[in-house]
Amino acid sequence: MPYVEIEQPKALADLNRRLSSKLERTFHHVETRIVGSPGGSFRAKVRFRSARGNSVFWWSSRPSRDKTAVRNLFGHGTPGGHAPLNIDVQFNLPVVRFSRRRGGAFLRQVPSDAIILAHRGIVTLGHGRIRKDVLFEKMDLTSREAETSSGSGEFLLIGELASPTLIDDIDGFSRQLRKIVQSIKTKGTRIGKDGYQPSSTNQSMLPAKLRKYFDEFSGKRNLERRQGTVADWHHGKVVRALRDALNGSPKPMKSREIDLIAFRARKTFVFEVKTGADTQSVYTAVGQLAIHAQAVAQQFDTPLVKVVVLPEHPVRRLYDIVTRKLKIRVLTFTRSAGGHVTIDGLKQLR
Repeated sequence: MPYVEIEQPKALADLNRRLSSKLERTFHHVETRIVGSPGGSFRAKVRFRSARGNSVFWWSSRPSRDKTAVRNLFGHGTPGGHAPLNIDVQFNLPVVRFSRRRGGAFLRQVPSDAIILAHRGIVTLGHGRIRKDVLFEKMDLTSREAETSSGSGEFLLIGELASPTLIDDIDGFSRQLRKIVQSIKTKGTRIGKDGYQPSSTNQSMLPAKLRKYFDEFSGKRNLERRQGTVADWHHGKVVRALRDALNGSPKPMKSREIDLIAFRARKTFVFEVKTGADTQSVYTAVGQLAIHAQAVAQQFDTPLVKVVVLPEHPVRRLYDIVTRKLKIRVLTFTRSAGGHVTIDGLKQLR
């Protein structure tokens, strides 16, 4: 399903009011605190998710200095404390005149009409910005292209506005972004005014030839050719759950092209995750595994196992072809009402 960016300021203002209403019902504890930002500290009304704790999720909303945008600030801190609160992420939305210089975005998924909270990857560090390609490489969240008035653009999908797990989705995004920023701040090297280049990324952990292979497949894609793509904002959660379940030594690796590469029992496993088990999703997964496995096989001197992860087994005829004829393993995942993802069948993966 393609995505379309919502660009009308009036519509964005209305969607922000819906988001704020949902946040106010969850963030009950209110305090006035000092909040630190790259532009300087300020005093603001802050809403905590709980009145007690050491790393409690908080939210604060305020207009931009020029009054043309709304700033939704999120972070983690201690209620009742006196230390300034640091911002993990900002969802800044233009509500007077549209601008792509704001990090927050709302997308409409066609044809379902679902509204998705997204982020365009504008993240500051000090007086510079983190390079968007670096951020997208390190984040576990699903990235998708969306149709905009200036062509296709790439966004990180956070969650559906109507979803009961949206607050947890924002919380997870906020926590991971904070870790990435801290890592880049500690290990990174400033590269002019364009941002920071970290000393290592997930992709740089891969062998040089494999990285070169990824480079050959990078670049902008034509959105019109991808109208049949089924995208889902839970994809990143499933990949993260899979990575955590497989975490060992050596640690699993990922890139923007390959969902996960893991090593166990003297074998190399290449995973492709799909959030649908329909025929088109399975066809796409099989094709991606066939292409990417060739590059992986040339780099690791161990037997290669291809694995597709789906929410359920595909229809019997297709399942038999995938597993018996193509020798691709099939795992399934379940997702609870609270958003927790469990990968089924990992113990049998040898």
